[in-house]
Amino acid sequence: MKGVACCGLIISGSVASLRVERDFMRARRFCLVALLAIGLSACGSPADRGPADGVPSGSSPKGSVEKGKPERVPHDPPESFTARGAVALPPEATAGRTNLLGDVRDLAVALHRTSAYVASADRMQTVDLTTGKVLAVARPRAEALGEDDDATAPLVSADGSLVVTTFVTRQPGVGTQSPSMVLEVVATTPETGKAAWSTSLKIPRAWAEGDSSTPEAQVVGFAGGNVIVTVNTGYNAVTAGIDIGTHQVRWTAQNVRTRAVTAEAAVGVDILDGFGPDQLVGLDPATGKEKWRTEKNIGDTTVESAGPSLVRVRGYAGDEGTRFDRLLKPGTGKVQADMPKGLDNLSCPFDQAKTLVCRSQSLLVALDSTSGKELWRLEDGQADGRFAPKVTASWHGRIYARASSTTAVALDARTGKDRPAGLDVAPVLVNEYQGLVLVDRELLAYPTEG
Repeated sequence: MKGVACCGLIISGSVASLRVERDFMRARRFCLVALLAIGLSACGSPADRGPADGVPSGSSPKGSVEKGKPERVPHDPPESFTARGAVALPPEATAGRTNLLGDVRDLAVALHRTSAYVASADRMQTVDLTTGKVLAVARPRAEALGEDDDATAPLVSADGSLVVTTFVTRQPGVGTQSPSMVLEVVATTPETGKAAWSTSLKIPRAWAEGDSSTPEAQVVGFAGGNVIVTVNTGYNAVTAGIDIGTHQVRWTAQNVRTRAVTAEAAVGVDILDGFGPDQLVGLDPATGKEKWRTEKNIGDTTVESAGPSLVRVRGYAGDEGTRFDRLLKPGTGKVQADMPKGLDNLSCPFDQAKTLVCRSQSLLVALDSTSGKELWRLEDGQADGRFAPKVTASWHGRIYARASSTTAVALDARTGKDRPAGLDVAPVLVNEYQGLVLVDRELLAYPTEG
C-alpha cells in the first residue's frame, strides 16, 4: 500500500491510480525480501514485531506511551497536523502501493475515531493510532488468494457499530469434490477489532474457466439494512446484499459490478455476457430488485460514488460510441448534470461533506455534490498567478495538497481559497483525530491540530 534507505529518497505523495506499476512493484518486493532477510539480524529487533501472529508485544517505537493511552482532541476539519505523538501503521498499509515518485495509490485503510483498519490479502488489522499497537487481527477461515495490494479498504458503518472487509479464499477439495473459490465477508467491532460475524458466498466455478485471474472484492456500502458487497473478474461479476442483523445473504444480482451505494440505490454495471456491451443499473439496496436500467453502452462503462445524492457514470453510449461523463440521481437513473469539460480523466472523490474534488497534476476543480455545479477551478498558468497544487486528500470542507516538494497547503473546498499558513505535511487520509502521512515509504498517523 504505500523509504528505501539504499535509494537515498525521501518520498511523500498523493493517492493516485498506478496499476501500471503493479508488476514492477511486485518484482521489486522479492528483492526487498532478500535485503531484509540479511538486514534483520543486524538491525532488526524481534521484539518490534511481537508474537508470530503479527500482533506487537509492545507499543510502536514512534510516539509510544508507556503509561496509559494518550488523549486525542478532535478537530473537524483539521487545520494542521503534528509529528509529536505520531505512530507508524503496519507495513502492510503501504505494501506494493507506492512508486518511486512518492505517490501512493488505492489505500486499503479505513479510519474511525483513533483507530485504523488495515486490510491485506489475508488479514485485517485493527490499530490503535494513539499507541501504534495492533489490537486485533481478523482473518478468513480458508486460504486467502491474491496479493496484498489486491485488498480494498474496509468500510465502517455510518453508526460506527461495524467494520466490514472482504477476502477471496480458496476452499480445499474434499474427496472427488474439486477446490473452489469463496468470498468471505468478515465484520468486526470498531476499536476493539473483536469478531462480530462472518458470511460466505460461493464464487461460481465457471468463472475460473474463462478467467484465471483472482477475483477482486469490495465492500461498497450500507443501505436498506444490508451491507452491499461485490466481487468480479474481467468477465464475471456478482453483487450481494447481506443482512446486518441476521448475517445472511438476502439477495444477489448476477453479472452486476456495483461501485456506488446510497440510501436510494446500489448502482453498478451489468456486464451482460462479459464481452462487449453493458448497461447501467440501479438496484433497491434492501431487496436487490431492479429500479432502473439504461440502454446498452459499447462497454467498459464505469461507475463512481459521488456522495449520498449523486453517482458518476462514464462510458460510450449507443452504436456510435458517443462519450458521456455524467452525474445521475441514484434512485431514478436520471441525469442531474453533465460533468464540466476537461474532467473526463480526473478522479473526483467526495470530501464526506458537500464537495466533489476533481484533481490532476495541473488542474483542480470543485463541484457541489448535490447539484453537480462547478464551484471553482485552479489550473497552471492562471493570469492571477495561482496554480493547481498536488492534492493528497480532502475531508469535511478542506483540501490538503503539496504546493512543492517541500511545502504543503490547505484550501477551502467550497471557495478554493488558501487557508492560513501552517500546514507542514500533506496527509493522504484524514479524519478528526489524525492524518496519515507518507514518510520514507512508511505511513505515519499524525495527530490533528487547529
